[in-house]
This record gives sequence, C-alpha cells and structure tokens, in this order.
Amino acid sequence: DPALSDMRREIKSMRGLLEQQLTNLAFSQAARKHPLKTRLFQALRELGLNPPVSQDIVRRLPETGDFDALWQQALALLARALPVTDDDILSHGGVVALVGPTGVGKTTTIAKLAARFVLRHGQRNVALVTTDNYRIAAHEQLRTYGRILGLPVRAAADADELRAVLTGFKDRRLVLIDTAGMSQRDVRLTEQFAALTAGIEAIKTYLVLSATTQASGLVEVVRAFRAVRLNGCILTKLDEAAGLGGVLSIVLQQRLPVAYVSDGQRVPEDMRPARAPGLVSRSVALMHRTGQMLKNQQPRVSGG
Repeated sequence: DPALSDMRREIKSMRGLLEQQLTNLAFSQAARKHPLKTRLFQALRELGLNPPVSQDIVRRLPETGDFDALWQQALALLARALPVTDDDILSHGGVVALVGPTGVGKTTTIAKLAARFVLRHGQRNVALVTTDNYRIAAHEQLRTYGRILGLPVRAAADADELRAVLTGFKDRRLVLIDTAGMSQRDVRLTEQFAALTAGIEAIKTYLVLSATTQASGLVEVVRAFRAVRLNGCILTKLDEAAGLGGVLSIVLQQRLPVAYVSDGQRVPEDMRPARAPGLVSRSVALMHRTGQMLKNQQPRVSGG
C-alpha cells in the first residue's frame, strides 16, 4: 500500500529527527557540565572516530587538566586499544588466504607479501593459488606477478581442487590464496567460504579492507566475511584516504587485529607491518591536513 509506505517513511523521518534533537540536547548539557571532556570528544570525532569509541576514550580521561596533555593521553589510549598482530605471515609463513570485496587490492597485496617473503626466504619457499573463477583478468594479474617473481601459480575451482593444490605445495613455507573479489551481498560468498573451511584447518584468513570505504560499509563487510574465521585484517589504500578514524573504529570495535598496512601500488615497497602508534600518528596528520584544506577552501571576504 503506497499510503502505508509513505506513512512508515514519515514516522521513520520523525523518529530520526527526534533522536537527533535528543542527542543535541544531551550534548549541550554535557558541554555545560564538562566543557573540557566535550572539547576532547569533539577532537576525537574530528579524527574520524565514531561516537561510541570517542565516548569510551573520553570516559577514561581525568575531568580536569591541560587540553594538550589530555589530548596526547587520549591518543595514547587509542593506540593501546587498537588490536594489531606481529609480523606473523612474513615471519612464519603458512597457508594464507586473503578475502574481501571487489576493488580493495587483494591481488596486489598478495604480490607484496609474496615478494617480501621471497626476499627473506627465497623463491623455492613461496607459491600462489587463485580461487577466483569469475574474472579472467584476476587470473592473469596473479599469473603475471608469478612470472615476475618466478613463482608457481595454480587455480582451484572448489574445495576438493584447493585441497589437492595445497597438497602439491606442502613443501612450500608460504602459500598465498587469492580469492574472488565480490560484494558482501553477493550470494556466491557462501561458495568461497565453503572452499576455505571445508576441512582445511591450516588456512589462515585475512580480510582486506580499504581505508577509503565509508564506516557503514566497513561494518557490513566485516559482518559478512565473519562467516569464515578471520585471523586479522590488512588495511589498504591509506594513501587515498581522507581520514583513518572510521576504519580504526571498526577494527577496534570488531576486535579484528591489523596485520599489515598498504599505502601505494609499488611491489613490495608500499606495505609494512601494522603498528598502532603509527596508525594513530597518521590519522592525526590526515586530520590536520584535511582541516587545513577545508580552511583554505573557505571563501575570503575582501573589504570594500
């Protein structure tokens, strides 16, 4: 019924407006009672952190003190809270699969990991596998990287083929699996998950997240890919992001350890192990740069 649908939309809009007004009222009351904490909360929001994460950090700060000192304390709390992993893949190897939506840079990240492992341990210790049966270009890209690095590349269409391929590569210290990039809403995701979880317990799976994705989209991605057990995540496209607060909020709330960060297309230079203080420092630098850009874009009023 169109009339009923219109009524529901109107009620939803009114509810959203009321919730916003209540939020503004609560914020105004908090600002009067705790002006310093309110200022710190606003600064954390400017960093891009979502309200729950910002509130949790502010809650652990003293009621009074110097703003700059408390700001540094807030950043230190954020760095300590961020989950990161050690350089596990490049140190210990194993069977590693990268999953994630289309366009986040999984294949390039595979190449970076492979190249770094080759530099440390030699070509004989690395192999590449693709389970992407939907895009011919993805196969070719991985095979091109394989030729450049001198590594074998195999394709696996299902769980049985993947098991056979991994058996053939059991002498390799690191086997990297490139999976199909698809939307978190794609029903074919279940096929990918089935291949990665069908009795092959040795596979470690990392979710590749683009720092340019909106926070709401990141939440949806993480929830969808939680269907396969995730050992951590890799953050890409840091060089293209306007801010990092959104993605840092998500990995913190989802307790998804960050293993590596990538900030460019060069193989293997533009990738490094994740370090919490470095991520926070970069986030602050981006906040200042974005703020300066907005300031410079404001129209200037000339005198008459």
